[in-house]
Amino acid sequence: MTAPVRISHNCKQIIVDMQVTPAPTNRNLIIKISYNSVSTDVEYFLAANESSIFYIEEAGASGVVVVTILENSIQLPGGIGATVATCQIDCCIASLVESAITCTCKCDKCKEELDRAEKVFLLLQSAVYAAEVAENIQDAKDKYSKANEMCTEVCACGC
Repeated sequence: MTAPVRISHNCKQIIVDMQVTPAPTNRNLIIKISYNSVSTDVEYFLAANESSIFYIEEAGASGVVVVTILENSIQLPGGIGATVATCQIDCCIASLVESAITCTCKCDKCKEELDRAEKVFLLLQSAVYAAEVAENIQDAKDKYSKANEMCTEVCACGC
């Protein structure tokens, strides 16, 4: 089964692939896409007896992405999905690992860089789990925020 909300590998597209209960008449729906402080409403026409919504939003997303399907301003049953756009933190993890590999410090700072990369990775995976499986959006946001915070802390030898 495909996840209802996915992010392209370069985080430039948000892919919505949701199933909704079919209706005997045509429907005008709103796909609400939210991440960080960005919120976009997209009009979506769903033909009578159709149950599949497929939409691609061109956007450079980061953080927790939440998609809600609305009809007449009311959320459809099962009409919510979330995931995490990981590109920004993936880049941080790669930088931390590179820094650990090329580190020439004469103390434990090299290992600390690798340990930090591992912690950030685990927090990011926890955020994805919270969003996609546990459907706990606030927990996903908190974990993503902590991982991002750990990425932005200054790293240097400083033995």
